[in-house]
Amino acid sequence: MWFLQKRNNGELEQLQKRGEVLKEDSLRDQIEKLEEMKLTGASLDSFGQSKQQYSKQLNETVPKVLADISNTTSKNANFNVFGASSESKKISLELDKLEKTFEDISGSFSKIVESNEQNATTSEVLHSEYESLRKEILTKSFNYGPATDRLESELNEIAGFLDQEDKLTEQGDHLEARQYLDDAKVKLSMIKDQVQLIVPLYNNLNKEYPGQVEEIESVYDKLIKQHYEFEGDIQAQIDEVHENIEKSNEALSTLNFDTVDRTNENIHDAINSLYDALSREINSKRDVLKQQKPVLDYLNHAKFQHNRLDETIQKLEENYVLNEDDMNDFKEHGKTLNRIVSEYDQDVQRIADKSIVFSKAESDFKEIIDDLDKIEAKEKVINDNLNQMLSSEQISRKSVEQYAHKIQIQKKSVEQLNLKGLPEDYLEYFYMVSDEIKKLYDGLNSERVNMEDISKQVIVTQEDLENLVQKTNDLKQTVILAEKLIQYSNRYADKNSGLKESLDRARSLFDADFNYEQALTVISEALENIEPGSVDRIKDTISA
Repeated sequence: MWFLQKRNNGELEQLQKRGEVLKEDSLRDQIEKLEEMKLTGASLDSFGQSKQQYSKQLNETVPKVLADISNTTSKNANFNVFGASSESKKISLELDKLEKTFEDISGSFSKIVESNEQNATTSEVLHSEYESLRKEILTKSFNYGPATDRLESELNEIAGFLDQEDKLTEQGDHLEARQYLDDAKVKLSMIKDQVQLIVPLYNNLNKEYPGQVEEIESVYDKLIKQHYEFEGDIQAQIDEVHENIEKSNEALSTLNFDTVDRTNENIHDAINSLYDALSREINSKRDVLKQQKPVLDYLNHAKFQHNRLDETIQKLEENYVLNEDDMNDFKEHGKTLNRIVSEYDQDVQRIADKSIVFSKAESDFKEIIDDLDKIEAKEKVINDNLNQMLSSEQISRKSVEQYAHKIQIQKKSVEQLNLKGLPEDYLEYFYMVSDEIKKLYDGLNSERVNMEDISKQVIVTQEDLENLVQKTNDLKQTVILAEKLIQYSNRYADKNSGLKESLDRARSLFDADFNYEQALTVISEALENIEPGSVDRIKDTISA
């Protein structure tokens, strides 16, 4: 109990000290200073409210808190220590609020004083900046063109802000005066930024663009006198640039920078387009006059080559069937050349009549050269194909002669076997190859030779002839071996009835049926049964 009472005493003593500090009327000096400033308006209202609040807290709330401290101290002395502790905490919170309130009121008083001091400094700076900016705009109005009046209007607005600030400061309404200073500061900054934008924009509208348009008009007039023609309406485009310059100046007079930027960009693009149009025609005229004869020479050369190839084709068409695609392309070339000649003659006539758009003529010449390049390349291919056709004919004729000689060799080779007959499949293949060779002879000796078909048939016939040679060799080997085996088997005919029967069957297949392969099979099997290995031995003697 004693310990708690002692702790309460310590806390109450601290609360008493805090209360005494608040009772000392610490804000009196600030109040007197502000009263001497003869405040008015918003400043006076703010001061009056804060002063009234301070007086109420000082004269009513602080005495009450001090009385509460005294009563709580008595409770604690009479050993009502728990009640005293509770009251002590409440008083401490009340003192916290009071100290915060006094601090806020002091801040409010300081703000009014500081506003006055800051206003004085800021006002001096802004007056100086305003006078400097006004002097610059008035003395250099030639840099701002139609925007000058609007800038002066905005300067007058700033002057109004500063005059109002002076009046309010003189009257003692420092807080309201501060608002006018802030407005003047923002407006000054805005005008400075506008000036930075206006100078280059007006320079373009006043000097650069008009100078460029004047140059364009001068060149255009000279070109018109020299009978130049243009694809677009150059004068209308020039007039549009003048209109846009006027439109941009109007927008600049109201400081409508977005419209000025967009319009100036259109002006810039239009001027570049006009420069390009004039330059293009000047350069195109030089190139067209320089190219006129080379293009004509190339055209005449193409016509000469085409006509010479036409003569060749007409001669060859009497005796040959020519490639249909090549002939169609060649006919189209003739039409294209006629069209090119017509277009070239028209352009040349317009040049003579001084009614040509030279850039269009230059484009025509380039297109003519491209077309002639394609014709020349394709007709070289056609000519090469014709030469290849004639070369193929010579090769085909030699090949057919060789095929005829080779098939005769096969025929004689078979005849030397002195056979009573030949297998049906061999005869059919032999006659097929013979017919193919005859067809090649007929094709090469026809009224109009189709070398495309003949070249394909030569390849087929060559393959079939090679197969016939192989069939002939196989037939010879089969016949010779079969004859040898039949002859050798005679030694066993009287001794072996089974062999005798196979030998008779083999002879029948050989002499009557001309089935030499089957005859060889029958006699080989029979002989191997009697004398194994004899067939291979006899075969080896033939190979040797």
